[in-house]
Order: sequence, then structure tokens, then C-alpha cells
Amino acid sequence: MCIVKRYFFINPLKILSEISKKMKKRKNILQTILSLVTVMVVIVVFQTVLFVIQIQNNAQFYQNYNNKESSIRPITSTKEIIERSPKRILYPQFDLDNVNRNWTDTVSLIRSPKETNRRYLTMGLVTAKRPQNTVYLYNTLKSLITNANREDFREIYIVILLSDLDQEWRTNMTSEIVNRYPQEVKNGTIKIIGSFDWMYPSLTNLTHHRKWHSESKATWKAKQNIDFVLLWLYVYKTKLSEFYLHLEDDVITVGGYIKAMKNFINDQKGEWTCLEFSELGMIAKLYHTHDLEALAKMVALFYQEQPADNTYLHFNPQMLQFRRIIRKPTLFQHIGMTSSQWGHVQALKDRFFVANDQKKVLKGDNPPAKVFTSLRFLSKHSPENAYNTSFGYFWSKSKARKNDNFRIIFNKPQSIKRIVVNSGLDVFPEDKIYSGLLEISSKSINKNDCTDYKIIGQFVNGKVDVQNVPPSIKYNRHSLCSNTVPKVTKLLGDHS
Repeated sequence: MCIVKRYFFINPLKILSEISKKMKKRKNILQTILSLVTVMVVIVVFQTVLFVIQIQNNAQFYQNYNNKESSIRPITSTKEIIERSPKRILYPQFDLDNVNRNWTDTVSLIRSPKETNRRYLTMGLVTAKRPQNTVYLYNTLKSLITNANREDFREIYIVILLSDLDQEWRTNMTSEIVNRYPQEVKNGTIKIIGSFDWMYPSLTNLTHHRKWHSESKATWKAKQNIDFVLLWLYVYKTKLSEFYLHLEDDVITVGGYIKAMKNFINDQKGEWTCLEFSELGMIAKLYHTHDLEALAKMVALFYQEQPADNTYLHFNPQMLQFRRIIRKPTLFQHIGMTSSQWGHVQALKDRFFVANDQKKVLKGDNPPAKVFTSLRFLSKHSPENAYNTSFGYFWSKSKARKNDNFRIIFNKPQSIKRIVVNSGLDVFPEDKIYSGLLEISSKSINKNDCTDYKIIGQFVNGKVDVQNVPPSIKYNRHSLCSNTVPKVTKLLGDHS
């Protein structure tokens, strides 16, 4: 048996060679990592440099742009710009502070106390000189003031823009308003402002107007657009109120119109931009005050092309209101005939305005009673409105059928001498009761009905007037029964 022993010898050179190889390999890896890091740093630095350069370029661009904007000449010197500019330029310059820093004070024609608290509503209107010294403004102010109560005056402003540049006319108008309404002027409810020539663009050689409009009408409409713009910017800048109602200077309204407007505003369940209290033109359009600047910009953008009463119909959809919201019946009526456009007659009437319901001419005592009807009606136009002596009327939303009726049940027995019931409106001459009977009874079935009616009158041309009611009977009910009743019905009871 042989035992073989194997001996292993360590070669130092070989070991050193291996170690050297490994070190080289690690060095190569480190070098590779270092190279990658270096490349990344270079990329980051390069991107940073590009970013800084881009910021500088943008800053230079906006600086140049702002310098360009601020170099636009004020409105008072537009002739040279128009002559050398092949395209239309937007006028007027909306930031009027650039032209006159205190322009809201400059335009004030009377001194009135400055209000620190915003009110609920500002009513604004523009008035200009009319042919033959025709003035509708005083009737408009009288209607606005007499049809509002004392509490309303704490919540409203009336801003009047005298847009004619005739200084004598402007002075006379201001003095007359102050003389007629000294208290409203003194407490700041009525504010009178005026426009100046530096606020207007050139109104000659207008580049766009409707083909069927004469040059004079195009000029008149363009100026009127800027008048509206200046009024809106004034109300927006001074922040007088939460809401703004645009009127014209030849309108009338109805008693309780402020309350009616408030109720309509509160009844809106969704977002809205414009509420209308007249279907005509720019009469009685209500906006939030904070939207007036945007409206002014849009009207001024198209001041040559179309009147404001067309532009606002396009403005509302841009503000995401895609339908007109008109309160019917409307609260304002156009009364002017002589337009501020010389030689033009404007006889438009609002068909939804209730002309004869604001003053119920019948002066009966109308004793306390309950009023019922078999007709369907709108909640705001309940049958009580037909009986009370204040503002209001009945409006049915269903067609009447045979035996439809009104029932008025007195709270206490009454001795009646005369009964008058009137139906129909001046603006809706065909909406009358053509075939109706007036019946009375003194025998009650229950609290809400009676029996054994007696016919005492018949409607003729929408009206029944019985002056000799039998005095021997104490009646607690009179009833109107009708075979045909128009959809819109107004009933007024008069007991004297």
C-alpha cells in the first residue's frame, strides 16, 4: 500500500495578479459610475442654463408687451391711430384710471355723501337731449320713487348719466332733478354723473354698421353703447350695490316693484346671469354688479356693429345662461315716443306689462273674506289678488270650463249695496269674461260653500255692476260662475 501525498504550493505572483485584476475591474466600475454621474451633472446644468435663459426671454417678452400696452394713446387722441391702423381697435380703454385716476369723482355732477355700506340694488339710466325739449326722465323718477316705500330707499341707489355734452342742458337737468327730489339727492339715493368727450372713441366714419341703418343711426347707437359702458363701469368701480338694474329714461313701473323684484330673485333656484323685468330692449335687465365689467367689455367690443340690446343676448350664453329669464307680468313699461335719435319715433310697448293693475280704480271697502276658485292658477297670482285693493291680479294657467267659478265668502255677514267685478287688461283687450253670471247667497253649507244662489247680474264686455243689491238680505257670499273665462283674468270687487 502506497501512500501518496500531494503538496500544494502558493504562488505569490499569481495571487498579486488576481488582486490586481480585481482592483482594475473595480476601478473600471468606479470610473464608469463617475462618468455617468458627470454626464448627469452636465445635463442638469445644461437644462438649468436653458431654463434660466427661457425665463429671461419670457420676462423680456412680457416687459415689452406691457410697455406696448401702456403705450396705447388715450381716447382723446385716437384720430392718428385710426388713420394709420388698417384694423379696428377696441375702444374705449377700460382702465379709465390710466386716463384719469379719479375719474369716478370727476364724473359726479353733484356732491353727495359717500356711502361706506353697499346697498341691495342700483338702478342706472342714461338720458340725453331729445328734440323739442322733450323730457321723460322726470316721469320716470316720479314712478320709481312714488312706487317704492321708505324702507326701499335704504336699499337702493338711482344713478343718472347725463350723456349729452351740452353744458347748459346738463346744468339745467341737474338743477331740476335737485329741485324736484332734494331729499333723495341729499341722502345720496339719487346720484347724477356726466360723460366727457375724452371718454369716447371717434364716432365718425364707423367701419361697421347694419346695412339698413343710416349713418346717423349707426353713430347714435355707437354712442349709446359707450354711454351704457361708462355707466356700468362707474357702478362696477364704485361697488354701490349687490345688484344692478339697467333702465331707460322713459319708463314707468308699478307699486311694490322692489318687493316683487326681490321675490323673483329669491325664487331663482339655479345660477343666473341676467333676470329681465321687461321684454323690451335694455329695459329692466338685472345683473350682479360684479358682472358689469365683463358686460361693458363685450358691448364696447361690438360698439360699432350692434346695439347693446342685441349684444346682451349673446353675453348671457357666454356666462352659461342659455335662456332668457323674464318675469311675467313685467314690472316696467316703455312710455316714450320721441327718441333721443333726432327724427325717430319709438312707440314700443311691453305686451306683458299690466297697465291697469297697479292702480285699482274701484274704491270699495272689500270686507275681509276668503277667496276660492275652481281654476288652476300660478302661485304668485292667487285669487286673493283679484279681491284685495293692493297691487296684484289673478292669472289662471288652465282653460276654463262650464261651471268654473270664484267664491268670495265674507268672514262676517255684510249689508251690500253695490257689487262691481271688472275683468281684462288694457294690454290684453281680448282677455275678458264674455259670458259670466254674478250670484249671491245667504245660506251656507259649510265654511267654504253656500247654497240657494240668486242671479243678480250678468257680465257685459268683461264687467258686471249691480248697484241695487236687495237690502233686506244679509249676504255672506257672492259667487261668479262662468261658462267661458279667458286664461288671464283680473277681477276687482267693489262693495260700497
